[in-house]
Amino acid sequence: MDGMPRLLPDPAYFASLPKVITSGAVILRDEDDRFVIEKPNYRLHWLLPGGGVDPGEDARQCAQREVMEELGLDVEVGRLLAVDWLPASPVRSAPMGVHFIFDAGVIPRAQLEAEIVPQASELDDWALIEEDRAELLSTWGAARARRALAVLRGEAEVDLVSHSRR
Repeated sequence: MDGMPRLLPDPAYFASLPKVITSGAVILRDEDDRFVIEKPNYRLHWLLPGGGVDPGEDARQCAQREVMEELGLDVEVGRLLAVDWLPASPVRSAPMGVHFIFDAGVIPRAQLEAEIVPQASELDDWALIEEDRAELLSTWGAARARRALAVLRGEAEVDLVSHSRR
């Protein structure tokens, strides 16, 4: 073993790696192609249903769990629609992140209105919007939602979008 570099034990090696935030969100539509957004009480803008990945789950499982927790809906989270990569932002003390959007299918508006129960501790409201109102999600959120909707319409392919420093 002389001359070989000394390897770090796994805990020390993994602790030396950069942190990455991962999230899963959904596009959940009604029969008229409007999609569900939610107004969290901790942000100024609206969000797609979803959230941060917890230990032991992947981004799709996260999206399904978050829709249940936030809206009270048990949906089947389907195919991948969009992936966004954000570099770390030292100005905001934000680590790099990878954010996934999945298709959660179509549920009739009447059923959504009857079954959605917003999580009172986290959400102020929810809404069904048309694509031309996507700016409610913030500039970044609107761009993500529009790309995901284009994939659903067959106008685009799923791809990784890398963003510049925030």
